[in-house]
Amino acid sequence: MRKNIFTILLGCITAYIFSSCSSMYIPSMVNTPLLSEQGEIQGELSLTTNALQLGVDYAFTDHLAAMAQTNFSYGNFTNAYDIYTSKEEDSTVLDLTNWGKFNNRHYELGVGYYNMFNKDHFKMEAFGGFGFCHANDENDYHTNVLEKYDTKYAMVFGQLNTGFSSKFCDFGLALRLAPTFHKFNWETIDAADPTNNAEGESNFTMFHIEPLLFLRAGYDHFKITAKAGCSFPFESKSLQDLSDEIPNSMYTKSTLMHFSIGACLIFNTKTK
Repeated sequence: MRKNIFTILLGCITAYIFSSCSSMYIPSMVNTPLLSEQGEIQGELSLTTNALQLGVDYAFTDHLAAMAQTNFSYGNFTNAYDIYTSKEEDSTVLDLTNWGKFNNRHYELGVGYYNMFNKDHFKMEAFGGFGFCHANDENDYHTNVLEKYDTKYAMVFGQLNTGFSSKFCDFGLALRLAPTFHKFNWETIDAADPTNNAEGESNFTMFHIEPLLFLRAGYDHFKITAKAGCSFPFESKSLQDLSDEIPNSMYTKSTLMHFSIGACLIFNTKTK
């Protein structure tokens, strides 16, 4: 009985992840530095289920800090979508050699207020900022019809990080709110019947709520990091009105669940 329940739960989780992977919005893992003092610099490199991600944070006063973050995805190095899609028609085998046409480039900058309560271990910080992204994909469904998708979007975000920090371990949670403003282009090319060819451009807004749990473990200047987060998208009226116009509107959605593992380096440039 327990085995059956576990199998059902695993199947539901897998379907949940896969069903949300064909996405032109690849969220970054929320940056959670939990900074402590002026002059502190943190750099984190991580491999996520969506991308390769690099983040840098710098505390330039006693309470003010800046952050910069980027992630890149290409082909198989994106998420389950490219691995789950096989090049062979009617194949049920996962194809790890399907490089695909998908790529995503995401950049963001922010400033914030850290160590709000001046505590040694309990930390709370708030950041706000902006970002931009360019993503594109192609899908032929193993037929004569080729669909192309391209989106550029700008975003603004606000986030709150809170947790426990020590030399050996940091853990806590974060919550980010982020609207995105999209310029979405699509094109359908039918090699068998060119009269079916079509193209269009759509502008719409989406809203994202992105909670995240994080853990860092190590000692002093070096820690291994792990994160698990979600991105819940909410469609604006403008996107809902376009659902029938865009050939495959699921490409406007967001990956709902994402995970990462990486390494973090922590230094202080302030002269003691």
